[in-house]
Amino acid sequence: MQEPRKGEQTKQVILQKTRMLLVTKGFHHTSVSEIIAASGVQKGSLYYHFPSKEELGLAVLEDARDEFFAILEQSLTGTTPLAKVFNSLEAVRRQMQKANFVGGCLFGNSALEMSDSNPRFQEVIREVFARWVDLLTKTLAEHRESDGTTLQEPRLLAKLIVAAIEGGIMMARVSKDGRDLDDCIRSLRRLLERQPAGL
Repeated sequence: MQEPRKGEQTKQVILQKTRMLLVTKGFHHTSVSEIIAASGVQKGSLYYHFPSKEELGLAVLEDARDEFFAILEQSLTGTTPLAKVFNSLEAVRRQMQKANFVGGCLFGNSALEMSDSNPRFQEVIREVFARWVDLLTKTLAEHRESDGTTLQEPRLLAKLIVAAIEGGIMMARVSKDGRDLDDCIRSLRRLLERQPAGL
């Protein structure tokens, strides 16, 4: 049996390398042999930590979920509720930029690939989008209360923001041009600030 510290390090390497494969290739098109080669572990070590490919895929999603919300909650800061929203969107953009927009969003990709065929994957992905919408809803509600604005129902707008960001990430993935995501964020900013379209 591996030492606890070494075992945890090995587990994290497997998760990180598998995530990179899943983002670019998807779950079904990623083989166990590719995971072993990418992570540099023995087959026995892989199955010691993760009894099956499905368990590994779920662990990758859960690990990515926890990381995403840690980043999101840290970025939801600012002097006003709208500043919090914009800072969180910028944090998402920076995460995509780190990968040069290759692969896109693991959650969006997995939703398209796995939601109709695997209820366990579906539940994790559903949780990600639901929690994201909840965080934005709460912040937009704070904006409506503090600003006295006629902002439309915060939850509907929060869903629009998530949908626009996911769409922008997909477009940037196809074009390999971050400006596609930037344009979506800019449009959201204008909507929230109610700026004229020409500004």
